[in-house]
Amino acid sequence: MMVAVLVTVAASADLGRVVAELRGAGLVVERVLGEVGVVVGSVERGGVAALRGVSGVDGVEFGSGVGVPGPGSDVQ
Repeated sequence: MMVAVLVTVAASADLGRVVAELRGAGLVVERVLGEVGVVVGSVERGGVAALRGVSGVDGVEFGSGVGVPGPGSDVQ
């Protein structure tokens, strides 16, 4: 099962190299926020430890989704 993750990259790390290594570790990259050193993507649940092991990664957090009810739904 794929899970959404946010990967924080160290300011001193080469972002391009870290992103390439994250891809090699199984991350499906959706967005790279270079200005803040964050990579957004998804990975198999069992692959989270491999992402944490990439040199230059400061942290890996699970993402969460937000949903909006459809137009015909009851408002709670």
